[in-house]
Amino acid sequence: MSEPNLHNFFNFNEADLTANRASRLTKTQEARLLETERGVSQIFKWAGVFLLLLAFGITLLLLNEARKLNWQDLAGMTPALCVVWFICGGFAYGALKIAGSKNDHSVQKAEGKVNFVKVEKRVSNTSSSGPRYRTVQEYELRVGKIAFEDVDEELLNLIEEGDVYAFYYTKDTKDILSCEFISKEK
Repeated sequence: MSEPNLHNFFNFNEADLTANRASRLTKTQEARLLETERGVSQIFKWAGVFLLLLAFGITLLLLNEARKLNWQDLAGMTPALCVVWFICGGFAYGALKIAGSKNDHSVQKAEGKVNFVKVEKRVSNTSSSGPRYRTVQEYELRVGKIAFEDVDEELLNLIEEGDVYAFYYTKDTKDILSCEFISKEK
């Protein structure tokens, strides 16, 4: 339970902690959150653009083939075009909507006894061979009624389970901004 270790682990300083206690972000924290959000937004924006271009490309390809065919064959391609636009357009719309959304970065506080829980989750297997899903184990940090998912195991060496801490985090993403020791386990 070394404060400097927690400062390094969560990347905060005393000024950050003081601002978080007052439910505010420092300029540094705000810049870091906006940079992360901007990067994620860019990924979704370009994914949406790619899907729209893919739908246009497939449409042009099918229409080019249809020019060589008769009208009955063209009518037969209409459902295929609808499916392409429904799938690609739907995913593009979702990606662009996510890219345009903003997260609520208001500072929240969770205070209470610290509890680490090892959880198992099923995730899809990226390998083409073997089972479709695999089980992974990760740790959750629970403070009061708030659970922070997939915390680094190193945190278990820095915080004594059962001790009381205050954690300051962002509302939507639950990114931990800072924390402070309150008292030993009773």
